[in-house]
Amino acid sequence: MRKVLWATLFVVMLLSALPSYAQSPNYDVGPVWRVTYYHIKPGQGEAYWKDVREHIKPIFESLKKEGLFTDYKFWLNDTSDHPGDWDVAIGVLYPNYAALDALDAKGATVVAKHYGSRDAMIDAGKKRNDLREVVMSKLAREIMPK
Repeated sequence: MRKVLWATLFVVMLLSALPSYAQSPNYDVGPVWRVTYYHIKPGQGEAYWKDVREHIKPIFESLKKEGLFTDYKFWLNDTSDHPGDWDVAIGVLYPNYAALDALDAKGATVVAKHYGSRDAMIDAGKKRNDLREVVMSKLAREIMPK
């Protein structure tokens, strides 16, 4: 009987510690940003922005309308440190990390619908690689200090 009591006490102690472990006394957690930094290849600026207008922005609007993410933003790097530095950053806002899990399957359907077929979607991705290269991609959790 004593072993059962100690085991029960131990389990209760572990379960009560889990919620307090996930919380911080310094901040409240918010949504998650995926920010991808791109270097536009030389001479490809006009073609890149044409692709943004014709494909990326409409796709993002469709994905946002479908509820796959909350918002998106574009940033320009006005202070390049070296020739291969990033030129454009694109941030996509998700309500939480769980929203990233369902994105691949549902998102591919929306994107393929925009291009008309899966093959056209893949070809567009290959052509996009001729316009720009990914410098880095980061996930960042937005926080609100207490």
